[in-house]
Amino acid sequence: MEVTKEFFEKLDAFVDQYGDPRTNEWPMVQGITTPLACASVYLYLVLYLGPKCMENRKPFHLLPIIKVYNLVQLVACILIFYMILISGWTTKYTLGCEPVDSNAPHSNRLAQLFWWTYMLKLVEFAETAFFILRKKTKQVSGLHVYHHASTFILAWAAVKFFPGGMASFPILVNSVVHIIMYAYYQLSSMGPQYHKFTLKYKKYVTIIQLIQFGILVVHTLQVLSSSCSMPNAYLYGMLPDIIVLFYLFYKFYRNTYTTKIKHLEPKSAEKIK
Repeated sequence: MEVTKEFFEKLDAFVDQYGDPRTNEWPMVQGITTPLACASVYLYLVLYLGPKCMENRKPFHLLPIIKVYNLVQLVACILIFYMILISGWTTKYTLGCEPVDSNAPHSNRLAQLFWWTYMLKLVEFAETAFFILRKKTKQVSGLHVYHHASTFILAWAAVKFFPGGMASFPILVNSVVHIIMYAYYQLSSMGPQYHKFTLKYKKYVTIIQLIQFGILVVHTLQVLSSSCSMPNAYLYGMLPDIIVLFYLFYKFYRNTYTTKIKHLEPKSAEKIK
């Protein structure tokens, strides 16, 4: 135990020396042990303990809770989008390369918004719990689990190392996607009378996700330019995850909408953020 403890203490110290001084000591940002522990517990619960506990139990009726959850997430995404928009994007930032500027008037507020986005990714782990408690195990797919775990770690990295600048653009775009997505989920949860409408537009939620990834790839590749002062570490952290998610979502889209014609009630979803 002492060896393990010492290893993680050194790992935390190593990570902290490269972190942004403004956010280094914030809750769940200091070191890397906490986010790794959260992701590990999430994976253990959703891949083993949760399904095992529900194996011989009846599914829970959680629709009222899910409706409240979707509404809260929708409001939160709207607020974050608005706050990010007025924290540099309406006054200073462009779609080009924008390094993190710790001295800009809006920078501290932007860093705080990064932290709240990080907390939202933690709350989104509950979506997988809803699936398991309702025994919707098919929806706990590799895409779903990978996306939630990887996005949570990337959100931590954004707060830790790049809380501002062009790193705020993915949050801006993702907030728009989430507003559309949670509005769709909320409508789907309101009863069978809405299923005909939601089924008609279900595939477009995935298409919007794919478009999002394409936009983010182009935006992130600007780091390769010699005139861009954003660290290459931003590119190395973002790009592989975006490419993996694009592949997984494209595979989901192809398997769901182009290889089969389904006449089933719409699933509440392979969720992505």
